Amino acid sequence: MNTLDALRDLDVPAVTTFVVVVAVAALVILDPVLGRRQYAGMVEDLAASADDLERDRVRRRLYRSWTWLGWLTGTLVVALVLVLPGVRLADLGLRLPQTSALLPGAERDDAAGMAVGAIVGLTLAGGALVLVRRRWPTAQPHNAAVDALLPTTPAARRGWAGLSLSAGVTEEITYRGFLVLALTLALPGLPHGAVVAVAAVLFGLAHWYQGRLGVLTTGAMGAVLTQLYLTTGSLLLPMVLHVLVDLRLLLERPAPATSTVLADAR
Repeated sequence: MNTLDALRDLDVPAVTTFVVVVAVAALVILDPVLGRRQYAGMVEDLAASADDLERDRVRRRLYRSWTWLGWLTGTLVVALVLVLPGVRLADLGLRLPQTSALLPGAERDDAAGMAVGAIVGLTLAGGALVLVRRRWPTAQPHNAAVDALLPTTPAARRGWAGLSLSAGVTEEITYRGFLVLALTLALPGLPHGAVVAVAAVLFGLAHWYQGRLGVLTTGAMGAVLTQLYLTTGSLLLPMVLHVLVDLRLLLERPAPATSTVLADAR
């Protein structure tokens, strides 16, 4: 049985569905707003900073804030699943991957669902790349909003590594496991491709502070990660991939922290 079918077959009381849906609604509304507000505050502090060391201290404060907020949100989600009747941690994706889903010989229904999800994911990713290419020329490959976040000192790089680990684990719990659970409980008839698309859009909007480029690229990544979760039935591989994607930014060379870059980032 594939992941979505298993979630649709859950026999949960109405109170569980209500609490899960309300919690996810609060997440997808508050997370983008809070993130954009905190990011804007960081940009203002960066513009007022005298040197690179002071700017990195500003970035480290934001890293710590987002790291603790991520763990707090992820812990609350896990606690909810533990106390609510009818759902288990396995229904959140906190289990080992189903290796049979990664090997030939999967059931026909599983293969069809995986194919639909893959098509949706690739379509979203391709569409995002086309829009990015038209809007942002290849001569300017960097997203100014992300550039403003990048660390430039060893201490800040360690802070970014901690934030990458936090985001990779907790965002998969919230925007993959918990969001997919809420969608299947509230809309059990929602097709596989629609689940992937909705999860991708909401994950992209969670990165509103990065501007349109960030929403497009993170949304495309969200489609891939959601499909990987639905394929394996586990958040383990999406978590690992998510952490690695975020850590790769440590290899990027940030654009100069000039007033122009900071204004664009805002």
